[in-house]
This record gives sequence, structure tokens and C-alpha cells, in this order.
Amino acid sequence: MKKIKLNIDGEEVTVPEGTTVLEAVKKLNKLVPTFCYHPKLPVFGGCRICLVYDKKWKRNIIACATPVYEGMEIETQNEKVMNERKFILEMLFTRHPLDCPVCDKAGECDLQNWGTYYGPQKNLSTITPFEKIRPEEDWKSDYFEFVSNRCVLCLRCVSVCKNVVGADTLFQEERGFEIVISPDRKPMDQVSSCEACGLCVDVCPVGAILFKPFKYTARAWLLNETVSHCGMCSLQCPVAVDHDGKDIYRVRSTSDLKICAGAYLGYDIYRKNRLTTAMENGQPADPDSVIKKLSGIISEKPEETAVILSPYSGNETIEAVKDLKKKIPVAITSTVTTTVLPVVEGFNSEAGKYYLLDEDKILQAEKIIIIGNDPSDTNPVISYLFHKNYYEGFTVGKDKKIIYIGKSLGHTKKFNPEVIPEDPEDLTFEKIKGLNPDENTVVIYSTTTLKGQKAYELGKLLGLIKKETGSKILILPQETNSFGLINNIQLEYLPDVLKKIKNGMIKNLILIGEDIVDHITDQELQEIFLKLENSAVITPFSDGLALSCSMALGTTIWLEDERTTEGFSGIVKTKKAVNGVMTEEDIIRRITEKIKEIFEIPEGKKEITEFYDYDGFDYPYISLWDFGYLGRRSDNLMNYRFKRESMVEVKDEH
Repeated sequence: MKKIKLNIDGEEVTVPEGTTVLEAVKKLNKLVPTFCYHPKLPVFGGCRICLVYDKKWKRNIIACATPVYEGMEIETQNEKVMNERKFILEMLFTRHPLDCPVCDKAGECDLQNWGTYYGPQKNLSTITPFEKIRPEEDWKSDYFEFVSNRCVLCLRCVSVCKNVVGADTLFQEERGFEIVISPDRKPMDQVSSCEACGLCVDVCPVGAILFKPFKYTARAWLLNETVSHCGMCSLQCPVAVDHDGKDIYRVRSTSDLKICAGAYLGYDIYRKNRLTTAMENGQPADPDSVIKKLSGIISEKPEETAVILSPYSGNETIEAVKDLKKKIPVAITSTVTTTVLPVVEGFNSEAGKYYLLDEDKILQAEKIIIIGNDPSDTNPVISYLFHKNYYEGFTVGKDKKIIYIGKSLGHTKKFNPEVIPEDPEDLTFEKIKGLNPDENTVVIYSTTTLKGQKAYELGKLLGLIKKETGSKILILPQETNSFGLINNIQLEYLPDVLKKIKNGMIKNLILIGEDIVDHITDQELQEIFLKLENSAVITPFSDGLALSCSMALGTTIWLEDERTTEGFSGIVKTKKAVNGVMTEEDIIRRITEKIKEIFEIPEGKKEITEFYDYDGFDYPYISLWDFGYLGRRSDNLMNYRFKRESMVEVKDEH
């Protein structure tokens, strides 16, 4: 790419051709105010406050929308520039209420910051902020509120909803000062195309769009920010957690603008029905005594004990279970042996070892073929890559032709895909080949779709597509650390373990997490629990399996510990925002310490020889606001889902 040299305030800088003046200025760490600009959004150029002076043109220009040219000379701080920026601020303040003491944006408001930076303002007209022109606009939402008089007309919210999320929910109504931002349909929570990602709140430079659950709860400057990775699905999006060391007040997107309802609404899972100690037979108990009792049970008859690992657990938990396995011969399994592992093994048998696809391959694709459950629902942020993106004024990626194969089309409908209503288990290579896939095609399969042998056959089909057409394949689990499990520990097939329980060969079961309830029918689970002599669950929650098992030990969630996961973003580690109780790793290691070591461990099962269908498999309906057993503990997510489904008939597929 051609390089351009220009001079900014006497300093020379070289940038790629097509770079905007604003981006060139940023490379020198110089300060230029903005409202409508965001590096991840297309250039709008509406607020005009980013004015700089072009010495060759002898006039002020807007930095965000003007491309650099060879020999350009820019001044960012001359008197003409400073006066015009101040004038624009004064015009904005003419209609903006000075209600900072009651505005939730106070302390992180761009208008407040720039107003302070440029000094005392003058009212240029006799109109006061209290003589409103804009009408009030009620979005009729329990989660998002629009305050029309605070709006500075930057239209960032409209842009992020259209160009990042693709939902196209928000639009500008009227013109000039009468402009208000409105959703496509009301009530917003029930009938609009809104996905509740909260990005409109995050990109708003003032307090015009508010997140109601956060409203009036805390001041921004009193909160600590912990930048971590979301633990709600396998995309591991970067998020900012705002807390005071004890309570979590909100979860926001970072400048990457990668967040969905899972984190934005689902942060409240840390509050509800938390198990902070232990339970025995449904009653509070001392954790030490429960750990001691559980260790004794395992030590007595280890060959009659099984551990079911959760794909929401971190690699630290997996290592602790591996150390337990080295000491005593317990059976180790997981729900991923029915969903993710069969697909990967099927793929490997046809095309060699599977490697996760990176983001750039999806952005640069020309065609996307989706098979099975809609990934826009199971992993919502993946859909943000289904069209071209933007970065620092440049277009990234391409618009794509999207084809959906299945009967569960969800939020991918926002891209108007070609729909082929075919059951994934009936797909053949000839049918896929008819869609002309090539090296510029990405095929996406959500592992929530099929289980067992059907999943294995689908994996073989994906491998054949890769081998014969050169298409890129994305096998996409919903759970955070499914690939961490299959990459780091040898697992037995879950139905094999369940059959051993029903046959009386396994009498003691330790569940880590509660994801089994999403994969095995209630009737089957009841039969299994009736066969067990002892059952224990390590869970963050005091309801659910904590009440069904004879023992329960409270543990942390992703907001309360540091855990390593392997997913779409690679190998990442979360950061602890607030303190929790014992981690899963701590509990497993304490159990292991108290177990008597068996020096001659019998040879265990080395690999799964056959994936087969199992009568107890469950296939629950999955919406955008489901995030496994974690998401069901969120009042925000569940209320939002119920409001949606009260207006739309939902077909539950089993």
C-alpha cells in the first residue's frame, strides 16, 4: 500500500494512503475532540468538532472524514480551530440540559469532558436548555431508555446497530433539533429487532441512551474496571466489568464492540441463588465435612465413581481432575463427548486434524453456509462478522452471500439469507456441492444441533467439504471451554457412563457444573439419580442440581476467578473482578488430597471406539438469550426472553 508523508504541528508522520487525518493525528498521540467518530464505525462526519486547520487549503477541515494527501500540513491547536470547536460546543450546550448531577453518564461523558477542557461556555441564544424542542421518546423497554434532550445527534447508536450488529433496530426520526432516536417497533423488548447487546448504550458519548438496571446505582468514578473475557459462550469476547470490589454493577464492551446480551444482561448471574458454602440432602452443611465425606466415598470404591466435567470449566479444573485420575481410577466424561467430540472426530477421519478458524477468515469470506442451529442465537457475536466491518476509516472484509440449511433460523434472518429447509442429518455432499462452495466459503456448524452418531456423520461431511472444495470449516460450540476439554483430557463417552449407572456398575457420581440438564432428558436424569447411591455437584447455585444431589459444594463463576479457556479467541484467561468462594480447582484438589492413593491403577479406557445415538438425548429449543445453565440464572435474560416469547410463537424442537 502506498505511503503518504504529512506534517502535523511541525512533526512529520508517514501513514498508508486512505488514512484519515484523525487517524494520522492519533499516531502522534495528539488530542482532537470527537463525538460521532468511532474507529469501528464507518465515518459519518456529522458533529464537526474534530476540526483541524489545513495550511495548504487555508481553512478548517473535519479530521475524521478527510483523507491525507502527500505534503499535507495540519495544525490541530491554532486559534481558529480552538474557537470553532468551542463554538460547536456552545451550540450543543444551548440545547443540552445541565443535569450532570442526575445523569448516569457523568464522569464518562464526552460532552462534559470537552466542555471542561475548552473552558467556560456562553449561551449564544436566548433559548434555555429547559425550553425543549425535541419530544420525549419512550422506547417502552425495561432495559434501555432514551433521553431525547441529551442527544447530540452523533448517530453512533444507529450506526453500531446497523454496521456492527446488523440488527438495524434504531433509526432517526424527524430532522434538525427535532431528531429523536427510535426503535423500529415498540414495545422494544417484545417486538423490535433489538438483540439487547447494549452497544447503543456503550457508544453513546453522552447520557442520551441509558441501561436501566444500572441507572442511579453508582457513579463511574467510584467503580473499578476489570477487562476480562466473557465466560458465557465459546467466543470469549473481551469485556469490561465495572465493580467496587464487592458488587458487579455492569458489564460493558471494550473498544472492540464485541458483546451480546449474554454478558450485557447476564452479568446478574452472580447475584441469584448463589451457593456460598455446601449442602447435604438439601440442607446447609460445612464444606470441609462434605469434602471429607466425598473423599471417603471415592476412596472406598473408586471403580464405582464417575466424574462429569463441564465445558464451562477452565483448564485449571481439568488439570485438577487429571491429577485425581492419576491417583485413583475414576471414570471421567463430559457432555462434549456427545456434541463437540463426535463432530471433531468425524472431521478428523476425513480431512485430518481440525483447527479452529480465525476471525479474519470469516471476514474475508464471500459466502457463508450455516448448517443446523443458528449460530447468531447460540453465539451471537459471530454474526457481527457476517458482513463487512470497519476499522480506523478503512473497510475490513466483504459483504457475503449467506445460505442457511436447517429448520431453526434465528437472528441470521437479519441478513436475508437464502434458506434451505433441510434436516442437517439428511444432508449429503452432493447437496452441499450444489451450492458451489470454494476456498472463499466458510461453513459454520453449531454443535448444539446433533448428538452422538448423527453428530459424527455430520463431522465426516464437514471434513469431506473441506477436503473436496477447500472451504473453511468452523465447528462452533456454545460452551466456553469445549475445545479445552477435548484437547487436554481423555474422556469416556457419556452414554457409556450413564449405562453403567443404570446397570449398577457406577454408584457414585460427581457433577462439575450443571450442563448435563441441557443434554439429557428430565426423565432419563430422574432414572439415573434413582440408581445412584451418592451424588455430588460442584455448582455456583443453590437451586437446580444442588437440590437433586445428595451433596453440593458452592463454587465461583467466570466473574469471580481466573480461568483459562480454549475457544474462538484462542487460549485466553479471565480476570477476577470480585471475590467468590472456592474455585472448582480448589475443591477438586482438596478432595484429591484426602483420597488414599492406589499404587496399581488398573488400565483404563483409552479412547471412545464408537459414537452412537442414545434414547436419553435431549434437544431443547435455544434462543439468543440462552447461555446454558448460567444464562437461566439471569433474571435479565430470562425476563427478556419471556417477554419476547409472549409475543412470538416458539416451536420447541425435541
